[in-house]
Amino acid sequence: MRFKALSHYDGDTDTRFGDCILLHDGRSLVVYDCGHERHTEEVKRFLLAHPAISQVHIVVSHNDSDHTDGVCPLLEWLSSEGGYNVWVYTHQYLKYTDDILKKVAGGRRKSQESMNEALLAEFDNIRAVIETAEKLEFEAIEALPGTKVGTCEIVGPTIDEFTDVAAQAVDNRVGDHIGGSKEGETVMNAASVQLKCTLENGEHVLLCGDATPLYMNDLDTYDIIQLPHHGQLQSAQAIFDDLWDPDTKTFFISDNTGSGKTSGGSDKLKTFMDKECYSKALNTQNGVVILPKEKVRGSRGVILGALDCKH
Repeated sequence: MRFKALSHYDGDTDTRFGDCILLHDGRSLVVYDCGHERHTEEVKRFLLAHPAISQVHIVVSHNDSDHTDGVCPLLEWLSSEGGYNVWVYTHQYLKYTDDILKKVAGGRRKSQESMNEALLAEFDNIRAVIETAEKLEFEAIEALPGTKVGTCEIVGPTIDEFTDVAAQAVDNRVGDHIGGSKEGETVMNAASVQLKCTLENGEHVLLCGDATPLYMNDLDTYDIIQLPHHGQLQSAQAIFDDLWDPDTKTFFISDNTGSGKTSGGSDKLKTFMDKECYSKALNTQNGVVILPKEKVRGSRGVILGALDCKH
């Protein structure tokens, strides 16, 4: 497959466009998140420019609006356009109400009905996506490890991990960060759906949304790793520490978060990677990211590959 990560539009750094990553071959398209209607428009143009594609797989990594706001408009367009087979993959929390009930404050929340209401309220964007898919008669599929998404595969989180997150999210007596530390990942982000894909050159890519590194496994098996939460420094450092040799990996950041201080952002990470002499990460702040990366020959026939680390 080929990889295309959409980028900022018209130099606008004030709008939180959020994530949208496309993986495609001759007949199918995987859309990993669609955080803004501007992304929806880009996906429409992509599909109209590739009329041989008839299968569209949409993965919603987690509930945050900067990963979901363009999904329902895209589903509506795919339905009205016709001719597409469409599948939607995301967590389906209501199927695990009993498991979540047992995890909330030692099982003190007794009503299954009240738990369902709490889950629907907490994960409202996912609810809207599933309801829209079902209304349009598209299939909504549980995003469980081992689930095939075209030629890609969901590799995390586990049922136990995302039900842990759901339990913490609806229990207002506990903190909203994994592990209780405000420096950790929020529960809303932590259990983002992780997707493994193989590019046409054989490289393995891991997409992780805003996942906590605690739930990311087998990192050394990937050639290209998305750094979670738009390049949040603490998460990236945990991934570097977990890898046998970070210098052998290509890192990718989807940073369309705008200039807000609380919206993730990769500026601190870029400074850290320069200081540690890591190769620069591919970053949508610099424009659309396309993989496999085409190598360009210089005037003396030298192949110019990844950017050099600053010393």
